[in-house]
Amino acid sequence: MRNRLLSLALLLLGSMISSAQTCKTTQYDMLDWMAPVQSTMNGHYNVVLPNAGTFYWVKSSNGYPWDVDTFDSQYIYQSITEQDWSNPSTYKIFQVALPWMPRCIDVPVIPGKLASITVDATKTWFDIHTSCTNFTTHNLGYVVNEMWGPYSQSIGGQLAVPTLTLSYRYSCDNRYNNCSDKETFALQKGNGMVQWTHYVLENGRYVQVNQSTHSSAKLGSITPLHPCW
Repeated sequence: MRNRLLSLALLLLGSMISSAQTCKTTQYDMLDWMAPVQSTMNGHYNVVLPNAGTFYWVKSSNGYPWDVDTFDSQYIYQSITEQDWSNPSTYKIFQVALPWMPRCIDVPVIPGKLASITVDATKTWFDIHTSCTNFTTHNLGYVVNEMWGPYSQSIGGQLAVPTLTLSYRYSCDNRYNNCSDKETFALQKGNGMVQWTHYVLENGRYVQVNQSTHSSAKLGSITPLHPCW
């Protein structure tokens, strides 16, 4: 237990040092919103490796499934996500990590769209692994990533707190319109990702097909399980 607490303390210190060296005081450091290492949201564990420029969203106490994302001083990137929730040897990985948002975003005077990134279809190739070594290659099409906020949002009955939202639209046409899918990620500083929603485009409007909410924050830690790397 002592070693575990020491590791967690070092991780927190490393994250704070990284944050202090990256963004201005007039900016949001989006790592504080995406993966604050001090919180666990209803079994959604944040594991941040500052020296590696990597963080995990671990989605159960088993150590998997997970999302594995990367970051540097310029962007936070989407890299890996699970394929079969019950098999950590399966996953989807971008051949080149996909920029999701700027690492540093200016604090706005009024809420609204804070950032927008478009990704050409030539840069959205990804592999679906059915095992550590077997995979097929696919393309996500044109992608649009936008950051919105801050807005006050109440999650699971908690008091409304400032929330930023990542809008991730993919399988778009070459004008970045008519995107077949949209995922939104509600992010709160100190809590991390508190709500994920998936929509599909039907008859010109987005229809919700799935949602997960994480409403209870606490201190926690976990070791990700990933047999393939």
